Amino acid sequence: YDTQDDAKSAVTTDDDVTESIDAIQVAYSMGGMSVKAYNMEVSNPDQDDNAPDQSITEIALGFAF
Repeated sequence: YDTQDDAKSAVTTDDDVTESIDAIQVAYSMGGMSVKAYNMEVSNPDQDDNAPDQSITEIALGFAF
């Protein structure tokens, strides 16, 4: 995110913020069963350098009968 104070003056500020997201996803299925999982880590969420970093993990099981 690149902050600027005014379009007329086009003065850039030093408040630039970089949001980064690292994620990994895996899935496995066998017959009527599936296992899915992911992990995601976010730094500077919503381009806010004061926001805490976030880490999200989810595991899902699916069964079909």
